[in-house]
Amino acid sequence: MNISEEEFAPPPSGDPLDPLVGRNCALDLFDRALVGVRDGQPAMIEFVGDPGTGKTRLLREVAARARRAGVPVLAAAGRDGHQVGQAIAALTDEPGEAVRARGPLLLLLDDLHTASSATATLLRRLAQAPPPGLLWITAYRPRQMPSCVTTALAAGIHLSRRAVTLTPLDPASVAALLGLVEGRAAQRVHVLSGGVPRYVLAYRPGALDGPVAALRGLPAELPVDVTGAVQLDLDALTDEQRQMLEAVSVCPDGFEPALAAALADRGPEVTSDLLDALVAVDLLRTDPTEASTLRFRHEVDRTVVYRALSPGRRRRLHATAARVLRELGHPVGRYAEHLSASGQCAEPATADALIEAAESGLVPRLDAIRWLTNVQRLLPAAEVTEPRRTRLEFAMADALVGAGQLRQARTLLQELTRRPLADCDQRLRAVAARARVERLLGRPFDAYALLLPYRDGRVEPRSRFLLTVEAAIAGALCGAPDAAEHARSLSPLAERTGSAVCATTAAVVQSFVAAYTDCGIRVPETLDRASSEVDAFADTDLARHPDLLALLGWAEYLHERERSALHHFDRALDICCRAGLVALTPWLLVGRCAVTARLGSLERARVEGEDAEEVAVAMGIDPLVALARAYRAIAVAWRSGPKAARHLADTAVLDASTRRENWYDGASQRVSVRLRFLAGDRAGSTSTLLRACGGDGLDRVEVTNRACWASALAEMAHKAGRCDEAARWLDVAEGYAARLGLRGQSALTRIARARLTLEADPRCAAELAAAAADTFASLGWRLEEASARLVRARALCEAREWSAAEVELAETRRIAELVDSPPLRRSVAGEQSRAAGAAGRLPAGATGGELTLTRREWDIARLVAAGASNAEAADQVYVTVKTVEAHLTRIFRKTGVSSRAGLAALLVSRAVDPRSATEDRGSGTRRARFDR
Repeated sequence: MNISEEEFAPPPSGDPLDPLVGRNCALDLFDRALVGVRDGQPAMIEFVGDPGTGKTRLLREVAARARRAGVPVLAAAGRDGHQVGQAIAALTDEPGEAVRARGPLLLLLDDLHTASSATATLLRRLAQAPPPGLLWITAYRPRQMPSCVTTALAAGIHLSRRAVTLTPLDPASVAALLGLVEGRAAQRVHVLSGGVPRYVLAYRPGALDGPVAALRGLPAELPVDVTGAVQLDLDALTDEQRQMLEAVSVCPDGFEPALAAALADRGPEVTSDLLDALVAVDLLRTDPTEASTLRFRHEVDRTVVYRALSPGRRRRLHATAARVLRELGHPVGRYAEHLSASGQCAEPATADALIEAAESGLVPRLDAIRWLTNVQRLLPAAEVTEPRRTRLEFAMADALVGAGQLRQARTLLQELTRRPLADCDQRLRAVAARARVERLLGRPFDAYALLLPYRDGRVEPRSRFLLTVEAAIAGALCGAPDAAEHARSLSPLAERTGSAVCATTAAVVQSFVAAYTDCGIRVPETLDRASSEVDAFADTDLARHPDLLALLGWAEYLHERERSALHHFDRALDICCRAGLVALTPWLLVGRCAVTARLGSLERARVEGEDAEEVAVAMGIDPLVALARAYRAIAVAWRSGPKAARHLADTAVLDASTRRENWYDGASQRVSVRLRFLAGDRAGSTSTLLRACGGDGLDRVEVTNRACWASALAEMAHKAGRCDEAARWLDVAEGYAARLGLRGQSALTRIARARLTLEADPRCAAELAAAAADTFASLGWRLEEASARLVRARALCEAREWSAAEVELAETRRIAELVDSPPLRRSVAGEQSRAAGAAGRLPAGATGGELTLTRREWDIARLVAAGASNAEAADQVYVTVKTVEAHLTRIFRKTGVSSRAGLAALLVSRAVDPRSATEDRGSGTRRARFDR
């Protein structure tokens, strides 16, 4: 062979962190094809995919596999016709004897869409007469594939052809490519990149910095391999095409041909031809929702082109775009970025337009901050009148809050409240906004204290409504006694404003506060109305009122509407991602962690908890860091056991003593104490939990969960031997459950009473546990259902109902496998062992009886009764001596005898029923019936 393998070997990957993921099917197809061509039958595999889908990376992997298998490799790129010609000549000019002696050969042709018509002729020649043992693999972009090349490949009637379309990666593969665990950051990058590997790698520097960075889109510096790949496409353009592409790169939201003509200073016909050419090479695409609008193939491609522009040209292009869009009558939000980047902020009219755009709901908050910062920097001091300054600072504070820069927003709002404002309502608006910031920082007590001086003043209805909303929410979270009063007053205040958004907000806040304290409202009806009204809002409306979805989701979770809560958390996270609203993200992620853990999605809950903690740490919200760890610890406990989760839960409450009492820390402390108790550390646990609950009145516990924690106190007191105290707490729990009417809380009290009555009245305990398990199953609380079934199985064993117990244990094991909980599986195995050891004892009051032995136990009993030693019995049944000893212990317990002689006498005195060899389907054992 005249061509060396090394000359055409694909270049090695330049990035050691560039694994090949999500392409197992393509590699499996290659492996099978390589086996097939060893028999001499030539074959072709086509790797088809859009730019960046990893075709070249896949060819590198294929080449490496072939070399490891000892198969020669030839490789060439379609754009280099001479190289392709040499490769094909090396194949077709070989003598037949040399071909047969050589064996299989791998030919790799990358970027076949760039091949010329002359190259297509060579390809046709090879396709029509492929040498034996040839495995021909091509890679190309289908949108750019020339018809002559397609026709040439179709000429290969003697080739076994297979095509593999490289689809975008799924979120798990994106996480693997980023080098991250699957979580919120990887999911966000999956959305932004569309799952295309090249674009995934573009977002990697930001994704590695955590979920907050991932929310902000592309990093300041793109990876060199990504920019280099885009630059290859740009190098193939003519000067006019490149100039057009650079001109329209200032339009991140797409552009119409008229705008492109103005930006490139070209006539309509020339512009149309240039745009058509750019669409043909797949650098521009038509917007699927609006045919007249064009966009870059991906935001990464646009960013590479845009960042290569000189600063002066950027400003001129942005100024032209702003002028044209304004003249065409577009809303200010469409051209605000152009106004800001063009340096026109020194004009008062431009400044007002940018402030108006920044106040929009779905504008990314970082964009709004940049616009407003340019206004502050460039607008002459003489033009900063008091109304304009106040409006600017309110808009900046809102943008800072949305971007998660809460402390900067608090400083700005403090200055606003201290400055004499002409409008009293503006001062109250600033106070309400500052209270919201304190609440988002996990300091509800400080938020509530800020609002107290203003609650009795005479103010405009909308301002009064905003103050009351914050007072109700913060009051509920810090345990203020009049939080319920604030919540009840929201309905009449909303009516006075005449706003539909205020009416919906009132229903949402009332539902939220009702989860923490008794508001005296009809919760089911109010929550139904709140949910339906929020669902009717557009995303743009919810982006202006982002708290609605977060509060609604938590209210639904606390009122046992988990699936609806999950829907609203997901919608809120989607809106927050698109608008760059970081402030609510940790609160939403903790909510998702709580919901998914309750529904048994333990791995999902663990990931959500980790992401929530990362975001909360980045924002410096310590109470939310603690809450995220506590809820994550619940998932870890079910996956790895309470001891493994205990340390995580303890770290959640380390700094709680330095903060004022609030709901976040109270919830974290309760989880920590409960896990310590379950891990075996029971010294002082009841008193510690009682303090975390707020004393005998459980004042620090949300009202919807008081039955749960009162039940926990009852069980802990019972374990400590304080039966009277346990009975008292159980009565308290049942009282709360009856008043609330929440099915899950009622089931929790039933299972607590079942545990307390298990020894005294196992049949009653079994009935209580069965009712609880049915309720948990209907709610979807898989873990609680499994716990209830374990209690029922234990009670049935105490009642000597072995078959029914085995059914419960089998169902519990199924749940354990479904949720992937090793501790739950171990609990099931322990109960099954306990049941097997107890099986065979005569039920109380039985006159004659059925003694149940397993088949192995019957074999050993018969051998021992015949005089065999333990070692001899072990040899007979092929087990160890220790196993025989263990079986004998259970046989003695079941039969009631205490010696080998007694066992032999029992077997001699009783006749064996022939049914001993039949299978008992209920227990899965074979029975030996001894009749008198």
